[in-house]
Amino acid sequence: MDERWTMLSASTDCEHAEAKRRIRVVSLAVVVSLVVCALELIVGLMFGLESLLAEGVHTLMDGAASLVVLVAVYLAAKPADRGHPFGHGKYEALGAVVEGSSVFVVAIGIAYRSVVRLSHGEVPEQIPILACVLMAVTSVVYWVVSTHLMREARRTKSPAILAEALHLRTHIYITAGVGGGLLIGRLGGWLIADTVLALAVAACLFGVVFHIFREVLRQFTDAALPEEEIKILGGLIDRYAARFVEVHDVRTRQSGSERHINMHLVVMPETTVAEAHALSHEIESAIVGQWPATRTTVHIEPHDTSGGVPVDDGTTGAAGRRDIP
Repeated sequence: MDERWTMLSASTDCEHAEAKRRIRVVSLAVVVSLVVCALELIVGLMFGLESLLAEGVHTLMDGAASLVVLVAVYLAAKPADRGHPFGHGKYEALGAVVEGSSVFVVAIGIAYRSVVRLSHGEVPEQIPILACVLMAVTSVVYWVVSTHLMREARRTKSPAILAEALHLRTHIYITAGVGGGLLIGRLGGWLIADTVLALAVAACLFGVVFHIFREVLRQFTDAALPEEEIKILGGLIDRYAARFVEVHDVRTRQSGSERHINMHLVVMPETTVAEAHALSHEIESAIVGQWPATRTTVHIEPHDTSGGVPVDDGTTGAAGRRDIP
């Protein structure tokens, strides 16, 4: 009992540390978005640049959506309770839905305004070099922050952080493209480049929406973990292959940054309850060591030595001891 409590306590402490880390990451995205937004809107209004206003409004919505994501990450970090025995991880996916939806609305608004301006031939009076410099500096800032967020998203498998990272990553290309386009427009005297660039911003945002909702759909439909993670799981279980007969009915899914893994572990009949119990804990500890925010359930079964032919459900591993779909 003490061993079980120690393992659960260590796992809980690790999960709390992971949750705090995710909150800090999203908070960074919020601060960056708000600061950049203010600069873009000020310069855009000063010189009547549609591309900067479009990117400024986009960034403003980013900041608002990031606040929603921050709340979602905070709620997802709450421990499991009687009403939510599998935890609150889906709040992160819900936060990603809110952010994706806001991006979609902004993209439609920017596209509509750009088309109207193009149809009426509206162009700014000038394209200042200040706007080009601002976009260049902003793209560097976004590269640094989005790289950090992408690294954390891959490590935690948080859909909320992934949504933030993908969104900020597009800002690199958008701001660099807008800055370069404005510079070309300034040097060549093509003032219409401003409106064309605003339309390009909208197109990039539609791409972001697609990537965000694709990941959210995987989690809401309880899709299995990615193939590369399934292979890692198989390797972790194989470490203990000499102490069990086979593993079958392995089921995986993801909820926010949490992974849920269920499996049936078949042991020899002479294996004591204490030995089987210890083995299951070792496997759980190995999995948590790989992915801290993981809920693992191991069901112990005795091996049938009566000589009966086991039923082949088509998922048994080639070695006859592992079933990892």
